[in-house]
Amino acid sequence: MQERLGRDTPVTTKIERRSWRLDVSHAVDEAGSHEIAAQVAWPVREDGVEPRKALCCLPGGFLSKAYFDLEVDGSFEFSFVEHMVRRGFVSICLDHLGIGESSRPRDGYAIGVDAIARANQAALEQVLERLGTGDGSPPLPDLVSVGVGHSMGSCLSVAQQARHGTHSALVLFSFTTAGLPHFLAPAELELAEDPKRAHAEIGERVRNLYGAPYPARASNAPEGGNAAYSVGTAPARAERALQQAGTNLLAVAGTLSMIPGAYRPYADEIECPVFVAVGDHDLHGVRDTPSMFPRAPEIVAYELADAWHCHNVANTRTKLWNRVARWIETEIDAPTQTCDSIS
Repeated sequence: MQERLGRDTPVTTKIERRSWRLDVSHAVDEAGSHEIAAQVAWPVREDGVEPRKALCCLPGGFLSKAYFDLEVDGSFEFSFVEHMVRRGFVSICLDHLGIGESSRPRDGYAIGVDAIARANQAALEQVLERLGTGDGSPPLPDLVSVGVGHSMGSCLSVAQQARHGTHSALVLFSFTTAGLPHFLAPAELELAEDPKRAHAEIGERVRNLYGAPYPARASNAPEGGNAAYSVGTAPARAERALQQAGTNLLAVAGTLSMIPGAYRPYADEIECPVFVAVGDHDLHGVRDTPSMFPRAPEIVAYELADAWHCHNVANTRTKLWNRVARWIETEIDAPTQTCDSIS
């Protein structure tokens, strides 16, 4: 059945959701049981068209998987998942090991970026297998995955793609390899542009900086203030939605995302299309994005107006979500569908 996509209208009003805990112990170099919490959603369509693309969503620092499926006062107005699933995508949202509802490795200082990427990859493979065999009903085989990340989660999406090459494309909200040096103490700045040393020493640096591998908040942040990044002109309920999605920081991965050059070796290996979105009031700009992916066949650098760091609560969020949906529909080959050109 052929369907014309590229439009900014939903294809269904019905959504199925499942919450799963996935054993990823085999991917972690630490004895014991390790589980990743996943929230999966897919469209239920009366026309019989099966979804072809799955969005694997990884949250940023101090935010859980709920960031992509925000609910406040009974409304899903800030939910990326709700919007994208209604447009025909499958959504897979994961809590990294150490945050949210996932288990916490005992030695959080030793769980580096590659280990986190392995665990997320193992979780994604299990979700796709479950969906393909009908653990979600009906079976959804042969799904094509797209990596979606926010901030630290964008960095971890890039790392996962560099190591495992699973995704057909990457959608990265607030990604940069330039770090956030203005947020760093002198000790962390010493590691700038030396990724090998940064990854080798980050555990001890985090121990000195936070005193814990999974800190509840940044050292200079007020109680409960981490998830509520500035929402700018968005309504107050946007901040409440972020607070509800708040969790502790995955300190090793989060601190590395602020160190200039720490994730550059991963970005250098990316060979799939990349879409990077940054808010016009974000923590960094989008100007240097093309140079960050020297091997990517296509790079879209997009600046969203009237948006701060958490784009899913921006007043202009649906413009971004629709732009991303059109890009994915156009970029990834889907023989049963044709697409409008991206505007």
